[in-house]
Amino acid sequence: MKLKFLLTIAAAGSVMTAGALDVTTAAGGSLASQIGDNNTITTLKVTGPVDASDFVYITENLRSLTSLDLSESTITAASGVKNATGNSEYEAGELPAYALFGSDITSIVLNADLVKIGEGALGKTRISSITIPASVTAIASHAFTGCDRLEEITVPSTVTEIGNGVWKDCTALEKANVYTRLESIGDNLFEGCASLTEATFQPTFKSIGEGSFENCTALANFTFPASLISIGDKAFYNSGLTTVHLDNSSALASIGDFAFAKCGSLESVTMGNQTTALGKGLFFDDAALRQVQLPSSTSAIPAFTFKGTNSIDTEGSLPSNTTEIGDYALFGWDHAESLVLPEGVSHIGSGAMEGWSSLQRLGAENLSAVPSLGSDVWSGVNQEDVTLYVNKNTASQFQSADQWKDFKISIGTSGADDIIDDVTGENRHANVDFTVGDGYLKVQSHGADIARITIYDLNGRNRYAADADTTSLIVNTAQWRGSVLIVDVTLADATRATIKLSI
Repeated sequence: MKLKFLLTIAAAGSVMTAGALDVTTAAGGSLASQIGDNNTITTLKVTGPVDASDFVYITENLRSLTSLDLSESTITAASGVKNATGNSEYEAGELPAYALFGSDITSIVLNADLVKIGEGALGKTRISSITIPASVTAIASHAFTGCDRLEEITVPSTVTEIGNGVWKDCTALEKANVYTRLESIGDNLFEGCASLTEATFQPTFKSIGEGSFENCTALANFTFPASLISIGDKAFYNSGLTTVHLDNSSALASIGDFAFAKCGSLESVTMGNQTTALGKGLFFDDAALRQVQLPSSTSAIPAFTFKGTNSIDTEGSLPSNTTEIGDYALFGWDHAESLVLPEGVSHIGSGAMEGWSSLQRLGAENLSAVPSLGSDVWSGVNQEDVTLYVNKNTASQFQSADQWKDFKISIGTSGADDIIDDVTGENRHANVDFTVGDGYLKVQSHGADIARITIYDLNGRNRYAADADTTSLIVNTAQWRGSVLIVDVTLADATRATIKLSI
């Protein structure tokens, strides 16, 4: 009987040896009749036309199949074939939607004339690698989603369309090279790719979709191009980014809600001045964040923006144009000893400065009116021990205003304690270069690491201070454009350089 079966297969244009079967087809939809019910096949090569019905047959009948070679096949159009999605029409040249979804395939060779990889076509398979032919122009949504053994992908420049969630939850994926000139990075494109360390794109994309790199916890670096216009909600939520450089993205107009939230390793963010729409919770619970300066055009600090960023350098953190501080925007800054409110602040939201247990001075001397308040703005703060500095014209208003009147109110200047004695400083041969650019200051040490940088105005008031552990750092100076400032740098070997600069 076994001999008779092998002869039958050979006569039908098929050759089988030890679980491996080579099939030559004359028309799409013929695999079922040529192979029959054979659960012993582990390797299959198809030469000739196939269609959607053949893939339905493969997934439902060839349960032992782990390797599929379509290199010499052609995918033809099909009609009336229904799969799990309910689709019944299939185009030629397309690996059908959900063609092999959830199968035990570990290896697949795609045909050289393939045009499109359909939605979910290879999702949740066991492939560890894939070569996308240069003929492919489109990869539909979720094409490889859940391929938890896939380690690396390369997308050729011929691909002009990539859908959403294509590599979502590919937890073993380490490297992604996308050589196509995309207009946008789709929603959830690499969401859940916890092993992803490198994602390379051509610098042409204008938008990054919602959740594109959410939960990519190993992704420490990402290059944001000059063409970028928008970043979607939670785009890098809970990612491994350590720095974010957006100052070169001169067209960037908006950043969505929680875009960089829960990034536990994020330490510094540089932004240009063009971004006018900031979402809420932008840096929510970024516990390592030390240095960030929002665009100077920012008028409202959205809710939850800095909640949980209790390592941040508070001096200079609020742009000079700030008029509103949202609910819980600065929640939990338990290290903050002082803050000077920008002169235009008119509202501070609920819990905005809750938990500021180290607060000693709050500067409101530049305000011409008492800002309205949400509830429990300074919950957890011993306000009677904190000096609120006001001017003589507003003193009586602050003294009678709810929550404000609980401070120790003083008419004066909150920056008095920060005045430096020697504006020229002592260099002590510290080998430091200062470079003033459009909206930024670059400090480069050619010796020991920079330990601390402090920036003062000509009245000696502290405008910015930050600890550092690096030989090079960049400070966003856009909010002080047109000013003369004093920059004082201390190196790790205790040498010091102080310089007066026109910004």
